[in-house]
Amino acid sequence: MTIMFLNYEKCALCGEKNEVIMLGSSNTFGGSPDLDTRPAEMLRSTINVWIHICSSCGFCAPDISKRIEKSSELVRTDLYQQQLNSTEFPKLANAFLCYSLIQENAGDYAGAGWSCVHASWVCDDTNSEEAAQKCRKKAIGLFQKAKENSQVIDEEASTAEILIIDLLRRSRQFELALKTCDENLKKNPEKSILDVLKYEKILIKNKDSACHTIEEATKRTKSQSKAGEKA
Repeated sequence: MTIMFLNYEKCALCGEKNEVIMLGSSNTFGGSPDLDTRPAEMLRSTINVWIHICSSCGFCAPDISKRIEKSSELVRTDLYQQQLNSTEFPKLANAFLCYSLIQENAGDYAGAGWSCVHASWVCDDTNSEEAAQKCRKKAIGLFQKAKENSQVIDEEASTAEILIIDLLRRSRQFELALKTCDENLKKNPEKSILDVLKYEKILIKNKDSACHTIEEATKRTKSQSKAGEKA
């Protein structure tokens, strides 16, 4: 069960009082997460309340009542306002991309990358394939900056690597995706990671840029094992 409630947030930048919907609780009992970590239902469908937009100045953040370093100046720039009002992306994706700009401006490259990933999920939901690919390419660049600045993308390094491989695959950068996948396979990862990497490699070789789940990778491995036993 998902619980949401109405709340009010006073914008930390302009002081406008905004009515927002907050997520109280949810669950992921509806299945397996995607290869790019997107959670299963019911949490999956709560993405529209993960980010809030100030109705006055356009400040975008999960909590607009909290000021973020250097955000006041950035929100007033043409770069930010053009992204906020871009017709190239869904409105919710624009909000995540604006938050990404704020995070990047503050030096949080890992967080900015994740916001672009979230924007890509919104684009997926509206069948905006080209926009989704652009979001994923932005995320890859930001995660590279995060690595260069020794920032943690995910608590599990292997999960971060699989995420980047999946972002490359889903943005149709198959050659680089295959190279990155092979580099990680050479590290002799644990079985659960190995299964996913092998599955990613199959998808990449098939030039498959669609959404796939962790469960699919696991089922494929189990199926192969049973086939081997019968043989």
